[in-house]
Amino acid sequence: MTEFRYPEDCQSNDDIADFWAVRLDQSGLTPAEEAAFAAWQDADPKNPQRLVLACQLWQSMEIVAADTALSGPSSSASDQDKRPVDQEGIRRDLERLGALEGGDGRLPGMRSAKRRPRPLVALITCLLLVGLFAYSALQPAPDLVAAANVSVVTEVHSLPDGSRVWMEPGTRVSLNYSDTLRDITVLDGGIFIEVAKDATRPLRIHLNQFTAIAVGTAFSASKWGGHTRIEVAEGTVDLEDRKMRLARLTAGRSAWQDADGDLYYADVAPDRVALWRGGRWIVDDMPVDELLARLSPLLGGLTFVRDPRLDEITVSGSFDLAKPESAHDAILAAYGLQESAFPGGFRIISRK
Repeated sequence: MTEFRYPEDCQSNDDIADFWAVRLDQSGLTPAEEAAFAAWQDADPKNPQRLVLACQLWQSMEIVAADTALSGPSSSASDQDKRPVDQEGIRRDLERLGALEGGDGRLPGMRSAKRRPRPLVALITCLLLVGLFAYSALQPAPDLVAAANVSVVTEVHSLPDGSRVWMEPGTRVSLNYSDTLRDITVLDGGIFIEVAKDATRPLRIHLNQFTAIAVGTAFSASKWGGHTRIEVAEGTVDLEDRKMRLARLTAGRSAWQDADGDLYYADVAPDRVALWRGGRWIVDDMPVDELLARLSPLLGGLTFVRDPRLDEITVSGSFDLAKPESAHDAILAAYGLQESAFPGGFRIISRK
């Protein structure tokens, strides 16, 4: 049995309780983890209660995303039903869970919200906007377009080779099929695809600087806000850039590339890949600009641009596709952000 070790930042029983709260909410425990989990519960009679509290705090991200938490009570509610929201208490909970920057607040085993700052990009906001306009003008015409509403996530598109595709709201996809190739380019948005097996024509999905290659498998591929992401539900997917093969992803593995071109890998529960098909985004340590880009089609097509002076912020939580305004307001409020409007539907995200 592989020896289990806690992350280095598990320095107390409270830290370990936070670790197990997140781990239990993901895929099943390994045998080594099950043994460690049982031993930890038996080590201190207070540990089970610590775990209960940690699980409640982990679920507080769901509370923050709800209407009643940060967008205020309903206008139709009576004065007796209007209860004050403990904003400071929610903030403390989120800091402990690593949802906010500040202090040491983060979940053990997860990347710190206070990351090493990258060199500031020597571009002003107007150049960012000009670049976005130019990039949009150069993109090819899409062959598949998903409407900007929640209902499209259940629609299934059959491709010429028999593969099946689901699309997030606002997704635009270009197809290039022939007798010798199967190429898909995700122009904007996210898809989940069940690939029809054809060893003579591996299916290739192009995402910015890398390509996902599969013969017969099921996985999601997305490009939102300059961030690209692959998550494999079953089978095997090869990642390549223009020069070389980067990695082979098996079921339960993911890879994503940030706007700076840095590539990361992580585990993902196969049954949680593309849960947006059921009406929810479940995100774990996702860059805030990537998540806001996912919301954009449901918010009238606004384009969110992160202020170059803003450090990278990541979000973990569960958000309802049917309530994009609530998710948007919750994210801005929880992270102390504000947005400035520019002509053309652009919103610059910065600190208050």
